[in-house]
Amino acid sequence: MKKLNSSGILLFELLIVLFIVASILIIPTIYSKKIIKDTATQIFIEELQSGITTNQNYAVLSGKWSSIDISARTNTITFKVMSQEGHYLTHSLELPENITTPSSKQYIFNGGSGNLQSFSTLYFDIDGVRHALIFQLGSGRYRWE
Repeated sequence: MKKLNSSGILLFELLIVLFIVASILIIPTIYSKKIIKDTATQIFIEELQSGITTNQNYAVLSGKWSSIDISARTNTITFKVMSQEGHYLTHSLELPENITTPSSKQYIFNGGSGNLQSFSTLYFDIDGVRHALIFQLGSGRYRWE
């Protein structure tokens, strides 16, 4: 009986190994898209809350008015100090692709007290689900629902 030569790799075996390796490399990329989108949403919410807190604290500590402008048309939120152009706290935050807001609003924090001049609920649609940022009367406190 003749022995088979087992020192070489067959083409079929090589294709099987390549298919398994390619499958292992492709599977994580499918799930990473959702993780990237969820992470971008979380970062946006954290930056929004940080910007609100920073603007209110600046109004309390400096005695200068600050504002938050929400634009539904440009999908941006702008944090700024009212009396100074080009202040270091002035910056814009762009909404991620999966987040929209149905209306444009402006919130102004009074200098010294940090209280809001007007209050209302700010709505965001995140992946088709409505979320609310609810400002409480006068105090500038808010909660996320």
